[in-house]
Amino acid sequence: MLSLIVAMDENNLIGNNNCMPWDIPEDLNLFKEITSNSIVIMGRKTFQSIGRPLPNRINFVLTKDKNFFHKDIQIFNCPDNALKKALSLQKITNKKIFIIGGKTIYEYFLPLINEFHFSYIKGKFFGDTFFPEINTSNFYIANTREFKDFIYIHYIKNTCNF
Repeated sequence: MLSLIVAMDENNLIGNNNCMPWDIPEDLNLFKEITSNSIVIMGRKTFQSIGRPLPNRINFVLTKDKNFFHKDIQIFNCPDNALKKALSLQKITNKKIFIIGGKTIYEYFLPLINEFHFSYIKGKFFGDTFFPEINTSNFYIANTREFKDFIYIHYIKNTCNF
């Protein structure tokens, strides 16, 4: 199973100048709770905006920069190779795989996603990076939680089509 986690505002905004346009500790805590003890796949810009490997997670970073290096992460130049490695690790460790951004990484993996974790941030913010429009009609809502500044919705892909 391949999962995607993202926070977006009412206009699907997810970023501004390679940073999150809001500071909502409750959402970051939820992200940590959901993705802990998992494999996370992200782009280089997302990794650099975080500034360090995410603790208690296996960090895969995708980049076109063949000179990019960090000793505490696994680096891939090809998304398919990262996914193959993550899936083989998943078989051994039973860890979930999360796609955590940015936009290009989300767009690449969207057709393969079985599970969405969306934090819908209340309000409209300023930014330059948006999550693509998606159709969730083939998914069901497994869980919702309301927080002061956002609503969390967990979607799982329907496996039965009748």
